[in-house]
Amino acid sequence: MRRRRRASFPFIKQRDYSECGTTCLAMILRWYGLDNVQAALRELAGVWAQGTDLLTLARTAERFGFRAEGVRMRIEHLQQVPLPLIAHYRGNHFVVVYRVSSTHVWIADPAIGKEKLTLQEFATRWNGIALLLEPSPTLAPQADVLELIERYRQRQRTFGQLLRQLVLERFRRPIAEILLASLLLALLGLSLPLFTQSIIDNVLVLRNNALLVALAVAMSIIVVMQLVLSYIRQLLVVQSRIEFEYEFFARFFERMLQLGQRYFDAHKREDFIQRFQENLKLRSLLSSGTVQALLDIVLVLVLTPILWFYHAGLAAIATVVILLFALTTMIFTPRLRALQNKVFAENARTMGAFLDTLLGITTIKLLVAELPRLWQWRGIYKYTLNKVHQTMVTQARMSIVLRSLVVLGQVAIYWVGAWVSAEGAISVGEYVAFIAIFGIVLSASHSIGELWVVLTELGVTFARLGDVLLQEPEVTAEEQLQPMPTSADLCFSNVSFAYAPQSPPVLRDISLVIPEGTRIGIIGRNGSGKTTLAKLIVRLYDDYTGSITIGGVELRSIHPSALRSHVAMLSQDPYIFDGTIAENIAIAKPDATMDEIVWAAQQAELHADVQRFYLGYHQRVGNSGAQLSGGQRLKLALARLFLSDARIVILDEASSALDALSEERIMHNLYEHFAGRTIISIAHRMTTLQH
Repeated sequence: MRRRRRASFPFIKQRDYSECGTTCLAMILRWYGLDNVQAALRELAGVWAQGTDLLTLARTAERFGFRAEGVRMRIEHLQQVPLPLIAHYRGNHFVVVYRVSSTHVWIADPAIGKEKLTLQEFATRWNGIALLLEPSPTLAPQADVLELIERYRQRQRTFGQLLRQLVLERFRRPIAEILLASLLLALLGLSLPLFTQSIIDNVLVLRNNALLVALAVAMSIIVVMQLVLSYIRQLLVVQSRIEFEYEFFARFFERMLQLGQRYFDAHKREDFIQRFQENLKLRSLLSSGTVQALLDIVLVLVLTPILWFYHAGLAAIATVVILLFALTTMIFTPRLRALQNKVFAENARTMGAFLDTLLGITTIKLLVAELPRLWQWRGIYKYTLNKVHQTMVTQARMSIVLRSLVVLGQVAIYWVGAWVSAEGAISVGEYVAFIAIFGIVLSASHSIGELWVVLTELGVTFARLGDVLLQEPEVTAEEQLQPMPTSADLCFSNVSFAYAPQSPPVLRDISLVIPEGTRIGIIGRNGSGKTTLAKLIVRLYDDYTGSITIGGVELRSIHPSALRSHVAMLSQDPYIFDGTIAENIAIAKPDATMDEIVWAAQQAELHADVQRFYLGYHQRVGNSGAQLSGGQRLKLALARLFLSDARIVILDEASSALDALSEERIMHNLYEHFAGRTIISIAHRMTTLQH
């Protein structure tokens, strides 16, 4: 690793709620000269949905050649320790402290950006826990770390190729047509100042009525052409935007479904919602305004020199105003973006508290906890509104500064222009044309500023979307996987498994043999690994040690789809989709006939319940099966099981929500239907299996 420190501390925005710690480490690594390794660090540290801890961050930093030490200290000691350091912040967050003075602390918060805080402000948010990082004399990543980083770099290049393929190959012609239409519109727009100049100098002064008629006809033609071109361009933009969005997000969703279970375990539901909402930002990128802003860059570069041909003094004033306009935008935008990130983070926190209250409203009422929840939410919401207020004040300041520049620039040009026109340095027509062109340049500068803001945000957008598209799918094209073996004998040999690299094993040295056609029960306390064992059988996780075979074939050598078509697992809390009862049952067999669906429901003791619904099997069950009782949801999941052709059936607390009579009938039907096949029942108590 290069021991070159950057001039200013770099900032990297976290992509997910759970990766603040690894993003802090990525910023420090970049400070010491390494490229952005944010994506690789997530895998290296084994980040889970709940985030990571200081010990994991320390061990990860050591693999890059740092000496890492977790400490608890007082705030007055901050000036005595090496910086930058990682601080535990607000109870469940990490930030980088990269500068400290006698009065202030400078932090890089991966959620919102850089902040300058007073010592007192920082002290109220910091609990004294920090990770000190010192580079060793041999500061360099380990060989396996370098290999992982290179693999992610290759994936990043692949993502760039995907974007180029979509944009440059798939939409090359529409983009060229949009740019051509925009260029023609820009050129036609320039004709108005020239027509104005000609009317004033050649028609009004020389009283040339014939020229006036010719100019009127020409202007009418140009206006019609502008309207037609604007309409055509808008149609092209809308069509291209819809097609691009469909192509991109179809690939995004397809790849997301191809990812392994571990990826979904490592992210919260909000992370995926946030990723899917990024298409709104892509829509803002693929708009006529963005295309126009790109052309406005050329327009500013072309029109600014033209102003100098009219009058050097006026052009100098215009150039200064344009430069000040751009400088103001560049100064305010980072501050505005940081505030907007704060608002975004606080809005998510407010919405989370709001939804958490609604989802738990029954518990809140039973505990008479309405008032405490109300005051808690009010506190969160008030803090959010304070951030909104700061953002609006900053926007108002930026607007007034920009408006002042425009007004002062226009006043200066009006006054100086009138003066030099009266002196005869330029004609009245040239004076009016100069003002019109200056207005076009100012408008173009404003569009460029807005484009710059959009483009700076797109880095995070593509990082979040690329995080899905760059992940290795559960099955790669290069893997030569086998179909399901003819024998279903199941064998575990010295199997150990942990959900995270730094976590203790959930399973340790498990060995067992389950012959095909056996009915067995697995009993254990909560957290003993019963469900984990079942998840390994259906190959939701591959990173176990030891060996698991079916029919003598290693589980990891069998295609997951082929395996899961013959190994059915009924989980403790089966998910019910927002659709009809028939649609939910048929998920197990998409080509199932209505007779088969009814038969499966009868076997699961669900048919009588369905008949009580007005719409029968076409009754919608609501989100997560909200319209069904707990027992009905479990029966629906059991109906799916009866539609499957599984050779191994795993029942994980499958009868927990059933009454004794229903349980007896359903289990009788299940044992009869799956006679001669392996059935693995998981329970907490022996009495459950005996019953």
